[in-house]
Amino acid sequence: MTKRFFAMVKPLALSIAAIAFVTLAQGEARADEVFIAGNTAGCFGAGCSTGASATFLGLTYSNSTFSGTTANGIRGLGGNPNPGANVNNLGSFTLSTAPNTYTGQSFTLQVTFTAPQGINGSNTATFTALLTGTVRAADDGGVIIDFNNTPQVFTFNDTSCGATTVPGQQTTCGAGSFAFSVNDLAIDPGQTASLTGQITAAQQTTIPEPATLLLLGTGLSGIAASVRRRRKAAGK
Repeated sequence: MTKRFFAMVKPLALSIAAIAFVTLAQGEARADEVFIAGNTAGCFGAGCSTGASATFLGLTYSNSTFSGTTANGIRGLGGNPNPGANVNNLGSFTLSTAPNTYTGQSFTLQVTFTAPQGINGSNTATFTALLTGTVRAADDGGVIIDFNNTPQVFTFNDTSCGATTVPGQQTTCGAGSFAFSVNDLAIDPGQTASLTGQITAAQQTTIPEPATLLLLGTGLSGIAASVRRRRKAAGK
């Protein structure tokens, strides 16, 4: 009698456990990677208007676009310089061979984030730095562009998820954040170099949808049923 009772109750207990798992999992969120995309523009001089390119005393800036998903919260921005068609860097600088002297003229870099969406304060951030390098010789010196390297932290609430979801898995995206910083740049006359930077500490909260969790719970129930059938077959 006791064995028969437990045999009847066990399937019900397994089903209740599966449902409980699904219910609890709905409240669990995980930190997911972040898809980041955008474009840059720049200009020289105080109060200047940024554009696709800018030139000052033989030093030319060319804008760029970038996109990609972070890995372990990190994404490098610094591909090969290609003026007029830069991709996945923060733009490029080309320095002519003509002798020029630079005495701390300012350079403004504007970074417009198109993803993730929902960045607090709009999707645009302006990053300003100073050009403080000098041409150290009349013909073969160089320029150093010294930026403020302090990371800027952005928070966002991106309900679209971008490219952060696991294939085939429905999720609801929520709040997230990432830090953005730019690196100093040194360039020789007659050369072109990319402006580099990095995304760090990127994370986004995602919550599996009930439909996905239900499938998981159903799978658990199916495994339990399969185990019961095998036991019955073995007992014959």
